[in-house]
Amino acid sequence: MKATLYDALGISPTSSDEDVRAALRGLIRKYYAKTRDGQGNVEEALRFINHASRILGDSDRRQRYDHELSRSTEEDAPPSAQEVNEALLGDDDDTDVDAGTVPGDVELDEPLDTALQRAAAAAPLHHPGLTERVASFSRSPLLTFGLCGLFAAFIAAAIVFVTPSDAVVVARQVFGWLTAAFVVLAIVYLVVHGLVYVRRHRSSARSSLNPQSDLAILNWRRERSVFLGTNHPQEDASWIFQLRMAELERAKSGRTSEPRPWHRLAARMFDYSIWGLVLALLLSQLRALGFVGDGLAYWLMHPLLAPIVVTATWMPIEALLITAVGTTPGKWLFGIYLQFSISDAYARRNTSAQLMRGMKRALRVWVEGVACGFPLLAPVLVAVTYEKLAEKQETDWDFAEDCLVTHGPAGVVNTVTGVCGLASMMWLYGVAWQQPMADSIAWTRSTIAEALPSSSTVKTRLNEASSELDKLLPAMPTISAFQPPKPAARATPGTVPPGGAGNAAPSSRDAVAKGAGTDAGFEAAIAERRARIEVLKSEGPRNLRAGNARRAVELCRTWTELDLANADAWRCLGRAQQALGLHQDALTSFRKAKQHDPLDRSLDAAIESAQRGIVADFQNRYRR
Repeated sequence: MKATLYDALGISPTSSDEDVRAALRGLIRKYYAKTRDGQGNVEEALRFINHASRILGDSDRRQRYDHELSRSTEEDAPPSAQEVNEALLGDDDDTDVDAGTVPGDVELDEPLDTALQRAAAAAPLHHPGLTERVASFSRSPLLTFGLCGLFAAFIAAAIVFVTPSDAVVVARQVFGWLTAAFVVLAIVYLVVHGLVYVRRHRSSARSSLNPQSDLAILNWRRERSVFLGTNHPQEDASWIFQLRMAELERAKSGRTSEPRPWHRLAARMFDYSIWGLVLALLLSQLRALGFVGDGLAYWLMHPLLAPIVVTATWMPIEALLITAVGTTPGKWLFGIYLQFSISDAYARRNTSAQLMRGMKRALRVWVEGVACGFPLLAPVLVAVTYEKLAEKQETDWDFAEDCLVTHGPAGVVNTVTGVCGLASMMWLYGVAWQQPMADSIAWTRSTIAEALPSSSTVKTRLNEASSELDKLLPAMPTISAFQPPKPAARATPGTVPPGGAGNAAPSSRDAVAKGAGTDAGFEAAIAERRARIEVLKSEGPRNLRAGNARRAVELCRTWTELDLANADAWRCLGRAQQALGLHQDALTSFRKAKQHDPLDRSLDAAIESAQRGIVADFQNRYRR
């Protein structure tokens, strides 16, 4: 039996519409963005894809096609051209194939029949997505140098304004943060890759296109069962010319549909980063005009919330750019272009429909690709997306919105601009988020430290528990209680008998009473001291958080005088002094806290912050 459309696509006649679209997209990715391979079969394959998408992409046409296939199988003979036209076209209202005009006419060799012309006028017969040209505006050297120069100037200006005076100290900490971030990202990727590798080897092999698809496509015009009795579909010369011009344009620009996950990730990070700088500039202007308060601006620029805001507000901008020019700044730098409705020949292609597809795709990328911008989950989903792209050759959102992503050579200027821009913006965001990250980590540690009891508190509670336990247990008799009483000493001349009229016995009783009173007073003083320390331990940090730094200095200083070896007391005093601008005193307090708790890494950041404050004060005095 001769090949059918299903055989050429490598699927069964009972496959779902989604399977049909997946098979068509697989052939499009193979042929559409592929340069000529010297065999001249690219154009023929695209013409077959056009015909298959028009027949199987419409439910009514596919139903008629399946009906004629079943009839041809039962009769074991291909139907005539007239029967095919009546089955597929009904009253000659739409067609993709040549047909006779009256019963008894033989099959026409020229596709110029009047009925076919009326059908072509009523509905387009060819897939417009196959003739779209890509990368048309990237050839201009003036445009390339202009856009790259604009990006470079904007990023350089941001570096000049954001880089602090103590750049060396900040750079050391920023590079440390970046190194730690890269290590964490590498660990996340290795874990995800390992899980996917195990799952892939345990699951069965995924079905692919029939190996005979290429041979069937090469011979598709000779297989009458593909067209149910016709020799070839209707194809006008103008569409063939557009198809060849689009193919030559893609071949000249070196477009390919091979997946390049790292290029796509770098392009998306560039888009997010450059848009974040624009939002930061806008936020600073609104803050200067008084429309945004300092507290709100601080939280909007916090490293845990800023990525969510940046990625969410970028969605409509990305949809507009893709609809208008098919790319974004980052994608243009790395040679990436997008086309919608690549396998659906019946899709609406007006601006509103394309904008809606772009918005849906951007929303799915935001939710499924970057976890709504939440930095603690985004690396995991990015790694999962990478594995899916490597396995399926396309992402879920590209398949859902029928989008084809093509890649081409970016060029030296674009590549240098993109790579250097990403590195520069990592430095910018590292400098901007260095202090908030240090404050967040210090706050987390202090919160945990305050929630956990200190060593002195633990000792006090243990002593109290021990005393309560002694009260509950009955007193045990001593060894002297079981000894017989000693005989009374015989009175001798010159001695005073015990219990006599002398002062010996009363003196001993007074001494015992005096010692007991001294111990009770000492314990009361110790208890009062501990209670005072507990009050200062809570009131000092509370006043500091409330913004009353001067009162916090007094309370924390008293705390250090009562508990000299407590690192938390010296830390509280140093933070309060730093809030008042007393950076030198704060440095001394932080160093004393470090002496009492050398394992606390947050004190290193506090010491460096105090040192930067001293340098800044010196520079301000020098300038004046």
